[in-house]
Amino acid sequence: MEIVNQTLNKLIPIAEELLEMEIPQLGMIQAGFPSEAYNYTEEGIDFNRLLVRSKESTFCLIAGGDSQKGDGIFKGDLLVIDKLAEPYENSILVFSINGEFTLKRLKYGIGFIELVSSNPDYPSIVLREGEELRRWGVLRFAIKKF
Repeated sequence: MEIVNQTLNKLIPIAEELLEMEIPQLGMIQAGFPSEAYNYTEEGIDFNRLLVRSKESTFCLIAGGDSQKGDGIFKGDLLVIDKLAEPYENSILVFSINGEFTLKRLKYGIGFIELVSSNPDYPSIVLREGEELRRWGVLRFAIKKF
């Protein structure tokens, strides 16, 4: 959590101006058996429009641990967070719990809220009345570098 706390103190801001820049989308590629459907072009993709709903409510973080590896989120991944997106059960969110920051799935129970890791090595965090929980935003995208 130390890495996440340090990172949240230095939020990665979105650029001052989001320029339009379409990149060709050449279709879909099979991750299993080969397909002949690779040779057609669809409408281009503008990553700014795809990743950012609102510049004012979007920020990025770098994943600093492996508690969400079951969701495919690993150390070093770039996380795109929207502060105004409405969470739903099982959303992945950035939370502050009694001043400590973490990235977890949201699960509601009767009389409690559970913050769930997707790595079985990390226990869930069960919050009861009186504990301070603050939502910082909903994870919209995790971007990997290969």
